[in-house]
Amino acid sequence: MLLRRLPQVQRLCARRAFTSKTHYDEKIVYQYASQQLKPVSIGQLLKYSQPPLTPANILDSVAYTQSELPVRLAKRVISFHNLPFIVGTNPHIARVYNQYYEAFDRLYSFAPIDSIEREWEFARALERQTQLLVDVIPTIAQGFLECKQYMKREERALFINELIRSRIGLRVIGEQHVALSYQFRDQQRSSLEDVWVGAIHTKLLPASMMRQCAQLVQNMCEMHYGTAPSYYVDGDVDETISYIPSHFEYITCELLKNAFRATVEFSRQSHRLAHPPIQITITKGEGYVGVRIRDQGGGIAKDNMRNVFEYSWSTMQDDETSTAGMSLQTNLAMQQGIGGPIAGLGFGLPMARLYAGYFGGSLDIVSMEGYGCDVFLKLRSIEGSVEQKQI
Repeated sequence: MLLRRLPQVQRLCARRAFTSKTHYDEKIVYQYASQQLKPVSIGQLLKYSQPPLTPANILDSVAYTQSELPVRLAKRVISFHNLPFIVGTNPHIARVYNQYYEAFDRLYSFAPIDSIEREWEFARALERQTQLLVDVIPTIAQGFLECKQYMKREERALFINELIRSRIGLRVIGEQHVALSYQFRDQQRSSLEDVWVGAIHTKLLPASMMRQCAQLVQNMCEMHYGTAPSYYVDGDVDETISYIPSHFEYITCELLKNAFRATVEFSRQSHRLAHPPIQITITKGEGYVGVRIRDQGGGIAKDNMRNVFEYSWSTMQDDETSTAGMSLQTNLAMQQGIGGPIAGLGFGLPMARLYAGYFGGSLDIVSMEGYGCDVFLKLRSIEGSVEQKQI
């Protein structure tokens, strides 16, 4: 009987362990977490595409943002309560739990916004809160690394996937309102700025973005290895897409880091005198843009192909040294954004696929072992998924 009740007892103990460190009213969190989500459609995000923005527009946007974000934050808080006791009390996982709890407390405590002046106060607080949650993923990565023996691989992946998807939704909703708030206060916008609807760029040029990202990653590669391959962009270089630039940048930088790193390391292994260039090809389709990144970095071993989109806990060495020759702590600390290490901790590809799929895109890899990889990224224009996608 005692053994059958153990999981329940552990969950209750985990909840006490979490809340004993805080003064928050747990009943309020459960009250918000029990509410239904109110998904926002892409059409709603784009409904203020015709300037100028009005006070009514901003108050309408903040009303939804203020009502929805605490509910989503509360649901994440409760998800931590359901972790096994020993996992939930890990200091890194407990830290993320407290960050979500504190974010919920800050946002739910705002009285209903009824003026532009108070909206600005809320928008600034929301902007600061978004920055405070920037290190959630590397911290969670470290926590689950230390607790990997206490949860099944599938359970870890499910929790992390749900956390990341929720995080994307929180950031899209929050950053969209913050951007609209700033744009409202800059009504003398130039024609160039009119391509922005909040955080969404309606005429994003993938070729230009790829050149910027490739230059950044090339610099990272040179700093880390002392050498780097060249790159070039071809195909439909004048094609545009409606997308969130920060999402595009994150996905492509992760893919390019893999390509540059593999090329340099394979050159060393094969005693190749010169690095073959990274080829980046842009293609256009009906409502989407395709990006192919082709490298000659030796490809992926056949036995590893089925695992490339899983969180690669097994690649982290027990001596806390990563494959890039950097300490685990350094890798985790640097992997907060696009400026991460040239070799990551196994979160890059699965997270890139989640980001790509969030708006109806896809990410696939074709490997020729001993030669290189072709990575195929398909990004659907946000405007093309107005009716289908809800956040």
